[in-house]
Amino acid sequence: MGCIVIADKIFETYPSFRRGIVIARRMKNKTADEDLYYVLKETLIRRFENPVDLETDSRITDWKDVHKSFSSNPNKFPPAHIALLKRIQKQRTEIPFINSVVAVMNTVSVEHVLPVGGDDITAPESTYKLTYSKGNETFIPLGTPDKTENPDKGEVIYLIDETKDVMCRRWNWRNGDKTKITENTVNIIMNIDAVGEGSEERAEKARDAVALMLEKYCGAEIIKTMLSPVYSRHDF
Repeated sequence: MGCIVIADKIFETYPSFRRGIVIARRMKNKTADEDLYYVLKETLIRRFENPVDLETDSRITDWKDVHKSFSSNPNKFPPAHIALLKRIQKQRTEIPFINSVVAVMNTVSVEHVLPVGGDDITAPESTYKLTYSKGNETFIPLGTPDKTENPDKGEVIYLIDETKDVMCRRWNWRNGDKTKITENTVNIIMNIDAVGEGSEERAEKARDAVALMLEKYCGAEIIKTMLSPVYSRHDF
């Protein structure tokens, strides 16, 4: 049995934080899907035509404040949804269709203006934990399998606790290479994060959208939950 855990200190520091969780099993993760490609493309067009104000929208500024609070510069290391919005709102940019799961992740992130991240469950009996770094954990950045680095001490990281392999640095900035989602991925954990006013409702809506799309386009078997100050651990 594996488990997903949020460190108590995270919720003590950020009491409005909610993490929607989707565990998807026995998926068929395709590298091409015409219907899903159209959904992603239309979502990007709608957001380009109705852009989010990246300077004043609370869904942006709240996350920037969170990053600043653990000494991460959100301009240099932007949360994933901010980086994505900057990319598509600057010009009508299409995002490459890498595979179905990544397309679902990007679609929901852009539509709901939330950071959405996923990892291949390569070690199903492990503890997947969001916590503060001690500085001795190991991170292999996505796309650079020969590069290894350590997170900063005090940085919020998402890691496999038993091995100290970091899956995502700076909370929701950059994913690791070891748990990247490929066409061979069949089991994943998807994280949908929200902070600020109405965070639980927003995380829940985006989580449910992820679950429906993974069922529809990947044939996934789904488990959903929500991590909060009163429920900070989920065993699966």
